[in-house]
Amino acid sequence: MGALYLRVTAPTAVSPETPAYQASDTSVEVTMNRKQVNALSANYLQRFLRDSKIKYRFVVGEKYATVIGTTKVLGSRVQFAMNFIPEKTANGNIRLKAKGLLVGRLNLPVRIVLAYVKKNYDLPRWVAINQHRQTILLDLNKYSQKQSVRYSAKQLDMAKGQFTFLITIPQEAK
Repeated sequence: MGALYLRVTAPTAVSPETPAYQASDTSVEVTMNRKQVNALSANYLQRFLRDSKIKYRFVVGEKYATVIGTTKVLGSRVQFAMNFIPEKTANGNIRLKAKGLLVGRLNLPVRIVLAYVKKNYDLPRWVAINQHRQTILLDLNKYSQKQSVRYSAKQLDMAKGQFTFLITIPQEAK
């Protein structure tokens, strides 16, 4: 005799993406290679994590974008690495889809680790984690809200190591 098991969960709130800024005659495309993207990431994280106890790096490799760092688990320092496949969203943001995880010698589900990071890490307000979908949204439009220029992703080509972004400088009011 068989049994039926039904699991019901409440819907989770998903942070909506910030709408894209429109390109204008003050927009310029910037194409970077892998080394340049990694330098930009390192520069941003160095400033953002300056006073943080948790240190990590974001490295774009040939196949994956990887977050690498150390954290404390049960009082011991443990190295971790999580691989992501980046994709451009329709709004010019970047969604990172988790594809693999190493936390020391522990075998932990990606969802659990993302939920832990979401709750315990100090993340920029423009980074949204959805542990159920196993994604991290880099909302460049939200990042741009407090900047004097606007940023959006136009093309992410991991195989060729080319990443094109649209940078828009707002026109001055006349």
